[in-house]
Amino acid sequence: MAKYKYTIQLLELKEIHEIPQVWTEDELRKLLQFVEYDDVQEIPANELKDMACLALTDFEVEEAAVKVLEFRIGDRLNKGQRQNLAIELQDDKIWEEYSDLSLHEELFHVSCMLYWAFPKNFKEPDIARLKLSIKSLTPESGKNIANLTAAFITRVLNDGMDKHNLLNRLFDESLEANTFVEAEDIIWQFKTEGTQDNAKEQTVVIYTSWNWVEDLKGISEWESTAYADGQLD
Repeated sequence: MAKYKYTIQLLELKEIHEIPQVWTEDELRKLLQFVEYDDVQEIPANELKDMACLALTDFEVEEAAVKVLEFRIGDRLNKGQRQNLAIELQDDKIWEEYSDLSLHEELFHVSCMLYWAFPKNFKEPDIARLKLSIKSLTPESGKNIANLTAAFITRVLNDGMDKHNLLNRLFDESLEANTFVEAEDIIWQFKTEGTQDNAKEQTVVIYTSWNWVEDLKGISEWESTAYADGQLD
């Protein structure tokens, strides 16, 4: 029997259009200050999103896109990259396609704000929200249930799809190696929903782009031999 073994149930796989608690009240006020909007602290919390959208429409579409890119991503992009992305974001799923994997999540958040402000110019962005039940079948597996990591979760998801899925095609060596650095940028966010059955079962909610999990559509249960980084003998 494998040292690490689990039964996985896919409880939910659905399309969502923003990740909760990203564009928070504080973040919206900071954006308004960034674009030099007046009296930001006087705006009621329930009006902040509308005011942020209104403030952005004072700019040309591409200029507004550059502003939001500057605000969310800063100097991780140079001026030319921001200008190019301001155009590409209007037509492409940049949060899935951009060459720098580490920017995918932020590019999604940028796309959300730009769609809210300019729904005629930007397509509504979409990503996947998954809910998994992970049940350990060996004593060693319980360690990974109690301390979930992006690398472990990515290997779990890969085990639910055939070998031709995009994850396996791009990262087959990392999936089977002792370290999977890219997993931190594949699994954007995850949170647990409580441990049951003496830490042998965990429910986890995961946010990621569709291109990584598209092949899980129609699948409800599978077995996994996933491991966390550093656990290979």
